Amino acid sequence: MSRPPTVHSLHREHERADGMLRLHCNENPYGPPPGVIASATKELEGRCSTYPDSEVTVLREALAEHVGVSTEMVAVGNGADELVLLITLASAGPGDTVVVTESTFPGYATSAAVAGATVRSVPLRRDRVSATALMEAVDDGARLVFVCNPHNPTGTVLSPAAVEEILTACERTGVVPVFDEAYMEFAGPGFDHALDAVRAGRRLLVLRTFSKAWGLAALRAGYAVGPADLVAGIVDARRALPFSVNRLAQQAALAALGSPDHIAEVYERTTRERERLCRTLTALGVSYVPSVTNFVMVKAPGNSTRFASRLADEHGILVRDLTPFGYQGHVRVTVGTAEDTDQFCQALGTLLASPRSHASSGHGLGAARDVLPVRTLDPVAPEDLFNGYVGAHAVFALTRLGVWDRLAERPEHTVDELATKAGTDATGLMPLLRVVALLGYVELADGPTPTVMLTEAGRELVRMRGFFTWGVGGYHEVLRGLSGLARGTSVFEQDVDRDGGMVAVGSGEVGRELMLPLEQEVLATVDFRTVADLGCGDATRLLRLCDGHPHRRGTGIEINQGACVQANKRVADAGLADRIDIVHGDVLAFSGRTFPEVDLVTSFLMMHDLFDATGDPVGVMRTLRRVFPEARRFLIGDTVAQDWEERRASLPMFSVGFELVHAFMDTPIMNRRTYEDSFAGAGLRVERREPLGAPSTWLWLLTTE
Repeated sequence: MSRPPTVHSLHREHERADGMLRLHCNENPYGPPPGVIASATKELEGRCSTYPDSEVTVLREALAEHVGVSTEMVAVGNGADELVLLITLASAGPGDTVVVTESTFPGYATSAAVAGATVRSVPLRRDRVSATALMEAVDDGARLVFVCNPHNPTGTVLSPAAVEEILTACERTGVVPVFDEAYMEFAGPGFDHALDAVRAGRRLLVLRTFSKAWGLAALRAGYAVGPADLVAGIVDARRALPFSVNRLAQQAALAALGSPDHIAEVYERTTRERERLCRTLTALGVSYVPSVTNFVMVKAPGNSTRFASRLADEHGILVRDLTPFGYQGHVRVTVGTAEDTDQFCQALGTLLASPRSHASSGHGLGAARDVLPVRTLDPVAPEDLFNGYVGAHAVFALTRLGVWDRLAERPEHTVDELATKAGTDATGLMPLLRVVALLGYVELADGPTPTVMLTEAGRELVRMRGFFTWGVGGYHEVLRGLSGLARGTSVFEQDVDRDGGMVAVGSGEVGRELMLPLEQEVLATVDFRTVADLGCGDATRLLRLCDGHPHRRGTGIEINQGACVQANKRVADAGLADRIDIVHGDVLAFSGRTFPEVDLVTSFLMMHDLFDATGDPVGVMRTLRRVFPEARRFLIGDTVAQDWEERRASLPMFSVGFELVHAFMDTPIMNRRTYEDSFAGAGLRVERREPLGAPSTWLWLLTTE
């Protein structure tokens, strides 16, 4: 039987850093109710050598009374995380669909993958769970739907009316809704509609936890409430791990329930401090999403990964970078004590006052002032410059319409054929074709049936079309907003942003046309059994390297949660889930985790981002060697800064645009020497170096031998 793919959410926790202010895990700074620790300590001292009650009987009875249901309607688990997995294993399997929302706790999708079920993701709308979108998703057929409410990481909450709409849709279709209410105590009793529905005998499950408002995160205890038959399924699934809820957790949770006023006190203190934090954010001019929880999703000033790193490194404050959740440019900040709020806001004000770029630490067009003299080359005629601008947009439009793909398959087509396949008509297509004809890329033949034929220059353009997708499709907003970025009145990822999807599509087109042949040639000379691909995206490279080679295994590491879901699906569809794992996380933030089975590491067009994350290229390479201790070879492809001081020929494709946008993205682009010095500093020898298709782009095969 194939083992389903897994996703590991790995975050930089700084667990060993004494004195760090922990505003990244949504922990309750006020701790559990008085007497709880003493009760757990007494239990430890008196009964440490005996197993806990595998049925969690006393705690289930107390929870049933607390919630207002019968005991058989309550299940207890090792935190709500375990209950998510148990519910999925009990209710879904191969052939079933589990509906989740995008940009949320990844455990729902991970659990579905473990169960062999298919995941259907529903996008948020304006940072909120959309009841309408969930209703449409369950109407298409599903077994379970997980609803994170209040939502993590946005902090928004569904109205009772929206909860009712979801319940009604699920009852109509036979889908079981699971409301994960880990943060509901912070929202207040006015949003208890799901629990009220359980008490009324309706068919749903509600998850709560002792980790958040009750202050018992270290002990791991959560509970599910629902109809007796659904709870029985959870209990049956848990029998493989009968003692997962340890004795201390059971006793502490039981003692906590004896202090119901504690929740009201935590609610009041958290609400008061959250409102003060939000007022300060507003005064600082920082955007945020209004929250009902003990955290706030904050728009970071600039790059959120770098912002979180600076808070940790310069101010000793940990916040959660939400890039892995699909919220680039945002961080999640836990609402702590008044002192915590003051410390965070003071640090935020300091960073806002010193936002200047560190891209000047790199080379090329984004280098520091006076560091890089640039020659004045032969001028580009203004008419050529303007016509090139128009032509680039025409090339991109024809790419999106599929015209270049058709002409690449067969160099000559009728205009009507191309128009039909593009979903338009000749009237809509002809202006674009006339532009590229004037630029010399196609020939248009008149007659009863007008035809289009690629020229020699057009065939070369087709090979290069990915650059236009990358630039026009991916960075049009950034290029249009250069004046605001230069003045500092706009901030990348806050006021202007790239289209990450188009950047990925363009990079893929360039990779297939210009880079893949060399990559395949080099890899044919490398003997390996297990490969790790950094920034694996949708797992295309891993599938190419492992499919047809039954002795090979692969690990993909990807920071984007959506890409991980897509990668897992493609791996499963290819029948390679037993040999390819997808790991969700930042490879530079793997605290103590290693992959000793990997003997080849690949990284294409992302090393500059890793160098940027720390500002220490040698340190990055040493980290990779630590994470992959048995890797004998590294295959790295990346674009480096041009040597503009020595440039005498005409401008190459891509380089000016690449260096310009990265200068305003605050991402340093290093020169080739910096790369090779970092390799040497980590004890890696360049075995082979080849130009990799795009200008100033290189492929290095590195060896530890």
